[in-house]
Amino acid sequence: MNKNIRRTAILFVLGLAAMACTTMPTRTSDSRAVAKLGVSEMAPAEAKPLVEAAYSQFIDVRTPEEYAAGHAYRARNIPLDKLMDNLGVIEKNEPVYLICATGRRSMEAAKMLNEAGYPQTISIAGGTTAWENAGMPMQK
Repeated sequence: MNKNIRRTAILFVLGLAAMACTTMPTRTSDSRAVAKLGVSEMAPAEAKPLVEAAYSQFIDVRTPEEYAAGHAYRARNIPLDKLMDNLGVIEKNEPVYLICATGRRSMEAAKMLNEAGYPQTISIAGGTTAWENAGMPMQK
């Protein structure tokens, strides 16, 4: 009987050690799980509550003219060609959600920021087109 207790205790400790070695999802200040480290893509419906958080970084990388014609609610405009000049206004230690018209430029922006040391960059899949088609809030 004593041997069984010892084996169980050893297995329990090994199980705890294995759990401690797994990677937990990164959490924002409001304790919601966000995308994995690196560059990723997220559907509009999945992104909506995250980009609406108080200190969310939601950046539209389209041209000022495209942005003025209508953009995702709460997205601020930093055109792709000006993105690297504006790193000082983007917080490195928080997720950065990026959107464009279709998802191509925002994925490019996500890769650029990730290479510049931003650990969590998320492109909105399908861009503003998908955002609007999914019934997500827009602004003009």
